[in-house]
Amino acid sequence: MEDGFNTVSILGVGLIGGSLALALKEKKLVNKIIGYGRNEQRLKEALKLGIIDSYTTSLKKASQAELIVLATPAGIFEKIIIEMLNYLKKGTIIIDVGSVKESVVNSFEKILPAGVFFVGTHPIAGSDKTGFEHAKGDLFKKAKVIITPTENTDKSALEKVSNLWQKIGAVVEFMSADKHDKIYALVSHLPHLISFCMVNTVAEMDKNFIKYAGSGFKDTTRIAKSSPEVWRDIFIMNDKNILQCLEIFAKNLKEIKKMLSKKDSEGVKTFIEKAKNLRKEIDS
Repeated sequence: MEDGFNTVSILGVGLIGGSLALALKEKKLVNKIIGYGRNEQRLKEALKLGIIDSYTTSLKKASQAELIVLATPAGIFEKIIIEMLNYLKKGTIIIDVGSVKESVVNSFEKILPAGVFFVGTHPIAGSDKTGFEHAKGDLFKKAKVIITPTENTDKSALEKVSNLWQKIGAVVEFMSADKHDKIYALVSHLPHLISFCMVNTVAEMDKNFIKYAGSGFKDTTRIAKSSPEVWRDIFIMNDKNILQCLEIFAKNLKEIKKMLSKKDSEGVKTFIEKAKNLRKEIDS
């Protein structure tokens, strides 16, 4: 297809993979979508819902598509690609939808054979809900999608992938994988980590207190319901940047702790105002 792909394999038919499948179908950018996974029953359910057109538990069969989308937890991307190496056809384009880029891009550029092209992509869309049951064809409409090309990225593959995201309504932005990982360690990975820590703090003090939580706690910890497998991999793969963020976060905790111990009401107020003013910029 000139504007899309004849066949697309979605490896990991969950919320993101399923939503991408629906979006491609709705925009008529694909003739056939193959779903790959380990749980055949789940794949049958996705087929029944019309999210995919066929399914397989064989990476050999999944590798025959023109576009391969890695939508599994990022920790197994490399393992999957290594298993597919002998079956990939020349001209195949591979993208991922993961939240960590530098290690993935570096790995794939070393192991992929000539004529097989990788383009790293990260759609800034999702939910604390998981599974294709929550997939939506308009999930990526007006959502930012970060694409992380390198000097080795095939220009034709890059253009085709960029156009594909834009045609399903996304706003594409290009940046280096290194910059991407620094930014999202701060504005995505750190908040998830803090959210998990907040809930675990309640558990350590008295887990029964959770039933008294109001909207503030619920809003702040909504992302603590996210997939443990997905976020384990993200934390481990972007550990260097996350640890740097944690150092600054710990410094802020130390600062507010000192103010509270001194009953420094003006200092506390200034601390809160600084955060409030920057937070407003997201909504402007």
